[in-house]
Amino acid sequence: MRIVIIGDGIAGQSVAEKIRKEDNESEIFIFTKEPYSFYSRIFLPLYIIGERSLDKLILRNREWYKKNDILLFTNNPINHIDPEKKLIYPRDPIDIPEPNLNSDRNIYEKFQSISYDKLVFATGSNPRRFSFGNPNIDGMFTLRNIDDANQIREFINKNNVKNVVILGGGLLGIELGFHLLKLDLSITICELSSYLLHRQLDEGTAKLLQKYLEHKGLRILCGEKAEKVIGKEFVEGIQFESGKVIKCQMILQQMGIIPDTFLAQKTGLKVELGIIVNEYMQTSESDIYAAGDCIQFNKRIWGIIPASMEQAQIAANHILGKEISPYQGTIWNTKLKIAGISLSCMGTTPPNISSKGKKIIQAIDPENYICKKILVEESKLTGAILMGSSSDKFFRKNLGKKVDLEELKRVLNISNE
Repeated sequence: MRIVIIGDGIAGQSVAEKIRKEDNESEIFIFTKEPYSFYSRIFLPLYIIGERSLDKLILRNREWYKKNDILLFTNNPINHIDPEKKLIYPRDPIDIPEPNLNSDRNIYEKFQSISYDKLVFATGSNPRRFSFGNPNIDGMFTLRNIDDANQIREFINKNNVKNVVILGGGLLGIELGFHLLKLDLSITICELSSYLLHRQLDEGTAKLLQKYLEHKGLRILCGEKAEKVIGKEFVEGIQFESGKVIKCQMILQQMGIIPDTFLAQKTGLKVELGIIVNEYMQTSESDIYAAGDCIQFNKRIWGIIPASMEQAQIAANHILGKEISPYQGTIWNTKLKIAGISLSCMGTTPPNISSKGKKIIQAIDPENYICKKILVEESKLTGAILMGSSSDKFFRKNLGKKVDLEELKRVLNISNE
């Protein structure tokens, strides 16, 4: 069996690793439009400020692919797919090793198209971008890949940048802003919503996080919508719909993602917000799968690493013909350090008590930027937000299970007095 994977991000890499772990015989080809093998996007801000080298970003080097008998083709996007003939057409012809029966060495044949038995779309997503009335101005960027990081770093170094505005108060926007402070830059994070991380946090926790970030030196502006970029050739500032103006020499747009569905649409697959998949990650063509940021399942897209990894496991196992439980969506379960403070979000977040039978148990220490909010529904622990907490082990272990409220209070150090 030959499995071809389009994309070498977390979803594509996870599919390849799972299949190779279970199956040593099948051929695995990976195509990526990037010039690099699988790397960590999380550490791109550290790469920009010089705290992490390029080789430390790369998580799987060329030797790893060779050792695992996986053919990787970098800097070679797929131009066309023929699902009836099960052929893909990369932009550049590729060399495939063929065993030479008269020698210990391989010979290479060049191919314009490649056949597949199973095909996996792991094309990821593109950053959401807006021109703000000035599409060709210099100094406006998004951070999504290594090339973006190189351009941002070069622009900062060559143009005496002092003030940076980041549009988008999500995880990457905050983390990027926090690390750019180390370059002695003035950083303003602007969030369209009324508070930061509105997908993960309730307003109270978000306000405490904002207080922490401001203490660290970031400027935070919420509830403002950018209207126009000021400047002719280079960015000089940004104006908001309210009339407020912030002077800056660089604007970084970190306003979320859009699933990359261009090739899927061109191939004739069913696409709405993302590539539509069933509970086994199959697209409208049964031998074509999709996983990660590019997919749509149950009318929603996911865009988080845990979902990409879970979807990849489902796709790989189904390709291998295993009996598996169908995908039902990914329970939000994220643990990370954001701007130096620990943050865990799991289950139903942000927690709310909009229906009967729900109860929030919380412990807050604003002076130390600690906030613990636990959602209990019919005696089950269904959600938790833990900011500045040293451990989330108890909550991960008991997520979705019945918990004793008194034990929960003890774990949170809450007195009954």
